[in-house]
Amino acid sequence: MRKAVSATLVVLALAGFARAQDLSSTLSKVGSQYGQAYVAPAVDAFGMDLNSGLFHGASMSGLLPLGLHVYVGVQISGALIQGSEKSFNLSYLDTLNGQPANFVVTNAPTIYGNKDRGTVVITPTNTALPQQTDSTIGGLISTSIVPVPIPQIGLGSLFGTDVLVRFLPQVKISDYGKVQLFGIAVRHSISQYIPLVPIDIAVQLGFQNLSVTDTSGGDLMKASTFAANLEISKTFLMLTLYGGLQVESSSVDVSYTYNPGQSLPSVPVSFSLKGKNKFRALAGLSFSLGPVLINGDYSFGSMSAATLGIGIAI
Repeated sequence: MRKAVSATLVVLALAGFARAQDLSSTLSKVGSQYGQAYVAPAVDAFGMDLNSGLFHGASMSGLLPLGLHVYVGVQISGALIQGSEKSFNLSYLDTLNGQPANFVVTNAPTIYGNKDRGTVVITPTNTALPQQTDSTIGGLISTSIVPVPIPQIGLGSLFGTDVLVRFLPQVKISDYGKVQLFGIAVRHSISQYIPLVPIDIAVQLGFQNLSVTDTSGGDLMKASTFAANLEISKTFLMLTLYGGLQVESSSVDVSYTYNPGQSLPSVPVSFSLKGKNKFRALAGLSFSLGPVLINGDYSFGSMSAATLGIGIAI
């Protein structure tokens, strides 16, 4: 298998999937167009998770002198997988035993589908060859939620501006290499310019990058996300209600080797997929018990996601 498949395994391992190591051998059985449809829900879910949990209130004030604040915690975001994302239908042109053919795939499970296989009808363009019917590959991880934990630190505010940093140093994941995450988001208070406004208002801009290297230090994969949001919140003693609107994007590169069988040579496959979620609205609440801060929110977009966070805020 090519290196980026191992990278995809590491990404899925981050989400806690015990059987993620099976992805490389599963994808090796299918070509590019089928592979894209199969893994697309994972790319969507991964992007949705990374772009979640970027704030838990719009206030810039803290308990330190001069109103400064520090937050250290973890956000666990879970993208919700709908039934329509667990199977697909697809028609495409590929080769069978070295001959061009039309493939019609019906009710095939995606990576998040179950083990029940769909059907594929293969019609060679050479009419002298017979039509064939076969079964598709099965789903890899039957689930309705894809959770990803993300550690983060918040520092501020200076002139109404604070910084959120997401950082995971290079960590070895089983035998698949090392993974590293870095993200940064800058937030600025808008309510400071509006006298006597009864709520906190802020805007935020953030970028994240995930890189994976193999055991020899070679690059395996790089994924990236972008988010810009408008935040509002209102605090009542220990409870804060918050919400916001966010535009975002995400992308992941995938590479693997397709083994068509029949003593035919292997075919390298590579493609880039963009996460489908471009906009979300979210609402949540946070609760402060001394320095301990617990927050939870729900996001609505092309996908939905639930986020739970816990940390120390001073």
